[in-house]
Amino acid sequence: MKILIFDSWKGKFSLPIKEHWESLGHEVLFHPTWDKLPEADLVYFYQADNGLVEFTTQEALWGAVKCPVYAGCIDIEVWAGQATAVQWSKVTGVTFIAEHIANMVLPKINPPPKVALIKPGINLDKFTLKKPEPHGPPIKLAYVVGDKRIWDVKRFDICLMLLRDLLDTTGYEWQLYVRGTYSTHEQYNDYCEHLLDNLGLRENVIWTERVEDMNEWLEDKDFFLLPSTKEAFSYATAEAMAKGIKPIIGNWRSADINWKPFYCKTIGQMFSRILESNYDPQAYRKFIEENYNEKRYLDELSKFLEIS
Repeated sequence: MKILIFDSWKGKFSLPIKEHWESLGHEVLFHPTWDKLPEADLVYFYQADNGLVEFTTQEALWGAVKCPVYAGCIDIEVWAGQATAVQWSKVTGVTFIAEHIANMVLPKINPPPKVALIKPGINLDKFTLKKPEPHGPPIKLAYVVGDKRIWDVKRFDICLMLLRDLLDTTGYEWQLYVRGTYSTHEQYNDYCEHLLDNLGLRENVIWTERVEDMNEWLEDKDFFLLPSTKEAFSYATAEAMAKGIKPIIGNWRSADINWKPFYCKTIGQMFSRILESNYDPQAYRKFIEENYNEKRYLDELSKFLEIS
């Protein structure tokens, strides 16, 4: 079978799908040009963004395809309105990775014949359980931005406020390790810069723009912070938990479904969760093994797309 995968993120999360289908003996063309459409036995759009809009609204494109066409609705393309601009009658089936994303999209479209909720997973083999060493000093907090750019919905400012309160309340040495850099949102960047100076945190925040090996980077971290306002899943949370790091995550929509019992309803609860004595690396990893294992995800996706 010849499978075409269109992914505007160039494999950021879809590369394991390509590798899995190739391991099953299929030929997979990754982010091909439109002229490859007539050759396909199956077409898969990883996200329902501009590429899928273009495909379904141009007869010269969808008319060239004589095979099933599947797509996923991830997150940002839903909020941006691209997913509802898709002509879904040209699509065989759609997958969602979160309940709230499906609930946003399905009432607004004429849904295709097949719909599935398939939650993502990560490759646990890439993450070893961290060494069970005592915390600190210093006690290290990890904050990871998925696209390497800190924007306002990820609430880096809350991380800084939590850090200041931890320093003032406990008397311990705390450090915040940031994987990422500022976005082009100048006002929010300025606000965070203000907090770094106003709260006296310059020496307690360590920036790393690029990380080649997340398993290695997470090895000495004690807590993972993500007080985000919007996530569809959060691969960074899954990676930290697979490493055995205690997650301190916010109350975004569906966090209570996907990350229960680890999400926090309020900022105050995030603070309390950091200070509580309960810390169980094996339990955090087991949660990922049971709920967000990549093998389960790839098997469910392949079954839905009828790839064997």
